[in-house]
Amino acid sequence: MGNVPITLTLPESIIKDLHLYISKRQISKFVARMVENGLETEKQKLAQEFQDANKDDERNSEILIWDTLLDQ
Repeated sequence: MGNVPITLTLPESIIKDLHLYISKRQISKFVARMVENGLETEKQKLAQEFQDANKDDERNSEILIWDTLLDQ
């Protein structure tokens, strides 16, 4: 898949640090890698939350009641 140009608004302090620690030609790759890592973390967190919610018998019973009511 190709790259898509976007515009981001970031705090000035982050921009300064990016320019200080990451070469100008590598900033897009660096930001893409950080976003990718952050998204993976969020996906794992959400998957765990879904698994935890699915183990909640009281919650699942309530959902079953509502589903039954909606099917009528």
